[in-house]
Amino acid sequence: MVGIPSARLGGLYALYFAIVALSVGWFGPFFASLGFSSAQIGIAIGVLTGSKIVAPYFWGWLGDLLPNRLRVVQVGMLGSTVAALGLFLPLDFMGLCLVLAAFGLFWNAIIAQFDTLTLAYLGEHPHRYTRIRVWGSIGFIWMMLAAGWAFTELPFSVLPAVMVFGLLLSGLLSLSLPPLPAATREAGIEGRVTDRLKTPAVWLFFVIVGINQFAHGPLNVFFTLYLQDHGHSAWVAGQLWALGVLAEVILFFVLPHWLSRLDLRLLLSLSLVLAAGRWLGTGFAVESIAALIALQLVHGFSFGVIHAISIEFVRRWFPGRLSGRGMALYSGLVFGLGGSLGAFASGYLWSSIGGASTFLSMSALSAVAAFVAFYGLRNGGLEASESPR
Repeated sequence: MVGIPSARLGGLYALYFAIVALSVGWFGPFFASLGFSSAQIGIAIGVLTGSKIVAPYFWGWLGDLLPNRLRVVQVGMLGSTVAALGLFLPLDFMGLCLVLAAFGLFWNAIIAQFDTLTLAYLGEHPHRYTRIRVWGSIGFIWMMLAAGWAFTELPFSVLPAVMVFGLLLSGLLSLSLPPLPAATREAGIEGRVTDRLKTPAVWLFFVIVGINQFAHGPLNVFFTLYLQDHGHSAWVAGQLWALGVLAEVILFFVLPHWLSRLDLRLLLSLSLVLAAGRWLGTGFAVESIAALIALQLVHGFSFGVIHAISIEFVRRWFPGRLSGRGMALYSGLVFGLGGSLGAFASGYLWSSIGGASTFLSMSALSAVAAFVAFYGLRNGGLEASESPR
C-alpha cells in the first residue's frame, strides 16, 4: 500500500497557486505596463481562461486512459514552462494572445488532473482533500504578499522570470511522487460520462457555479488596477488579495468536519448571496480599507466554499474511472467557459460603464444564481450524506 504523499502534494498545490496569484493579481498591471488597453487586457486574459473550455477535457480523457495520470500533469508543467518563455518577447496584441493560448493549453492540463490524482491518492479518505488543497491557498497568499512588496520596488517585467522559476520547481517536485496503487488505477467504469450529462441537475449545477466564476471576472482581471486607481498601493493590493485567500484557508480547515453533514444546496445558495454582497460592496466602498477587509473575507464563501462543494459534487456524480473527465468538465465549463466569458465581459463593461457599475452587474447576477440554486437543485444529490453525531 502506497502512503499518501501529503507534503509533496501540498507543495505542488502551493507552487501551482503561487503562479495563479501572479497571473490573477498581476497580469493586469503587467500588461498595462506594456501599453495594452483595458479592453485588450480583458480579451487576452479571456483567451487564457478560454483555453480551459476544451483543454481540460482532452487531458482528462487522456489521463483516464493512461496507466499513470501523473504523466499528464508533468507534460502540462513542461509545456506551460516553454510557453511562459514567450512572455520575455516583445509582443504585439496578437502575439500576446497566442502566447497566452499556448500557455493555457498546457497550464490547464494541470489542476483538474492534479485534483483527480490527489483524490486517487486519498482513496477512501476524500474528506482529507481540503487539508491538502489548503496549501494551494497558502501558496497564493505568500505570493500575493511577496509580489505586493516586490512590485513597489521592482518593475513588472520581472514577473515572467518568477513564473518560469516556479514552474521548473513544480516539475522537479512532481518527479518525486510515487506511482498510484494498482487497485486505484484499475477501478471499474461506473457508467459513462454521457449518462451523467443526461441528468438536468448536473448541467444546472455547472451553469450555476459557472455563473459564479463569470462574476469573479472583474475581480480576477481588474481588482489590483481598481485599487491602484483609487489610491491604494501595490502592497495594500497584495495584502487584500492575501486576506481573501486566508479566509479560504480557514474554511478549508473547517469544512472537512462538516461537508458530509450539511445540505450543500443550502450552503451553495448562502455562499452566492454573500458573493452578491461582496461585489456590491467592492464596487461602491473601494475607498474604505475597513470595508475592503470585510469584503475580502467573504472570498472564503464566494470561492472557497463553492469550490469545495463543486469537488464533492463531481466526486458523487463522476466516480471511479469517470473522475478525470468529470473534473475536466468542471474545470472546462466553470473556469474555462465561465471564467473566459467573465474576463471578456469585464473588459468590455469596464471600458464602457466603469468599475463600480461592472461590479454592480455581477452582484445582480450572483443574486439570481443564488435563487436558481436554492429552487433548482433539489434533486442535485447535494443533501447531507452523513447524519450529525
